[in-house]
Amino acid sequence: MASDAPSRLPAWLFRLWHATDTVRWMGPLPPAHRRGIVIALLVMLLAFLWPSGSSHYPVERQQTPGGEKEVPMQAEIYDNGTPPKADSQGEWRSYTIASGQTLAQLFRDNNLPVGDVFAMARVEGSDQPLSTLQSGQQVKIRLNVQGVVNGLTVDSANGPVLFTRQPDGSFIRAQ
Repeated sequence: MASDAPSRLPAWLFRLWHATDTVRWMGPLPPAHRRGIVIALLVMLLAFLWPSGSSHYPVERQQTPGGEKEVPMQAEIYDNGTPPKADSQGEWRSYTIASGQTLAQLFRDNNLPVGDVFAMARVEGSDQPLSTLQSGQQVKIRLNVQGVVNGLTVDSANGPVLFTRQPDGSFIRAQ
């Protein structure tokens, strides 16, 4: 019965099915296990290459019946009891670094994208003002109307350092 198997299957499919028979490191495994490993690898490869339907940017919010956009509830942070200042590119919010807190932890604690911290760290410079933050130091973050971080300023030994988002999503450092 095994002799008529190649006649019922196309030759390429038969060769593909038995391709693992010649792989040395799979030799101790039964044929069904070898083929199962290959099938599992193909399924995982297909899962990684399958396009996803969700996009991360820009974030679209559903319209309410009144025509206003819903904004998720967030805590308002004020600097010394005064409301945050806004400019043409967004609203500045001031944060104080807690003892042992990193900038990434500050972003996580305030529901801001941590990936932006890593993007700023790429252009941080040799004096590393983001990596050497100390307890009690002030960090000001500018958010646009969509809640996207488009600026960050921190005081360093050489004076204030400003990081701004570029149209392509990367950040540049300006002093």
